Amino acid sequence: MILRILTSLFIIYSSFLSSDLRIEITKGIEDPIRIAIVPIAWNLENPPREYLHQIISSDLESFGEFVSLSPKEMLSLPNSEQEIFYRDWKLLDVDYLVLGIASRGESPQEIVVNFSLFNVTRERLMKRSISVGSASYLNALAHIISDRIYNEINGLPGISSTKISYINQNREPEQKYFLRVTDIDGRNDSSIFSSSEPLMSPSWSSDGKRLAYVSFEEGTSRIFIQEIYTGKRKGLKLERGINSSPNWSPSDKYLAAVLSKEGNPDIFRYDLENDKWKQLTDHFGIDTEPDWSPDGRKIIFTSNRSGSPQIYEMNVSNKKIRRKTFEGTYNARARYTPDGKSFVFVHRRDGLFHIAVQNLRTGMLQILTDTTLDESPTISPNGKVIIYATKDKEKDILAGISIDGKTRFILPTNSGGVREPSWSPLLVSTGN
Repeated sequence: MILRILTSLFIIYSSFLSSDLRIEITKGIEDPIRIAIVPIAWNLENPPREYLHQIISSDLESFGEFVSLSPKEMLSLPNSEQEIFYRDWKLLDVDYLVLGIASRGESPQEIVVNFSLFNVTRERLMKRSISVGSASYLNALAHIISDRIYNEINGLPGISSTKISYINQNREPEQKYFLRVTDIDGRNDSSIFSSSEPLMSPSWSSDGKRLAYVSFEEGTSRIFIQEIYTGKRKGLKLERGINSSPNWSPSDKYLAAVLSKEGNPDIFRYDLENDKWKQLTDHFGIDTEPDWSPDGRKIIFTSNRSGSPQIYEMNVSNKKIRRKTFEGTYNARARYTPDGKSFVFVHRRDGLFHIAVQNLRTGMLQILTDTTLDESPTISPNGKVIIYATKDKEKDILAGISIDGKTRFILPTNSGGVREPSWSPLLVSTGN
């Protein structure tokens, strides 16, 4: 039942068939996992609108970790464990094999897929699983299967069912800003709000149902919360001066944000139940760009209190603050990794802006990108991939890199410039 409900959420975007963003791998890992997705046996009267094995293969290949064997290269097309000849798959250097059967569910539109994952090297069954979805939205069902396969092989949640939000700016025929949400594979790309005035800083709630963002539609910056699936929106209590950089707490009870109502920009906490702001930092410098730790106990933020932009971490309960970055004269826009052990941020070196990652305990810093104007990093909910904004000549685009730096990709778009990406939380369970 839970899977059916979650899968139905994808229907909201089904009317938007065009895709703006597409992942294009520019550098993959040297020894990717080789997997064979045998075409799913289709035990239904009507032919499928899309082939599940193609979507699953595309999902797994998206970030360069997997290479999928084409059915044309397969020596056989087994439908059951008894029909598997492991010798054939070893000859093709396949590491893992997936078989599946799709059949009718309880209702005419319900599709039930029974699939099995096999370890070819060890010649054994790894997992059997059942996934349920709609015949009209096979891509959502395929994403669930992909995420379960990924989880079983890598021990981490898959991210094929996640989404990203981003700001899209078009200048023709007139300048307009769009807050857009898209599936991570570029499908169902839709605008959920637009304005002739700037939009900034989208941030997902941890339940994946709401976005907080900044809009200048009223002539000044104001933070809004919008329900993604209904479009309902609410402006937070407006304070004098800057109202910016909203960021959800893990419990969704609070937002961290930046206000300048006392003069200098400081970090505040907004209580969503009581509609009240509480000041967390108080310094003559500029404090901005807050991000909650995964356990909700700390907030990492950017401040120039030492004379240049650096990363600081605050204990929310006692408000003790510690500086975390010491290398370089510009470090900003930090975001915790999902395990809370590191943070990703913008680091300037030799006059160029790069995406970097730093371990919180050891302070070890690693520069990940080799482009020059990188900003606004956002991390996948499994901690494996970073998407960020950058420049391609004069155009604002999104690009990405794996947290280990081995895989790189771009997300080109056909319409206007794109910036300020924000990755959704996990939207579908990868459990059985």
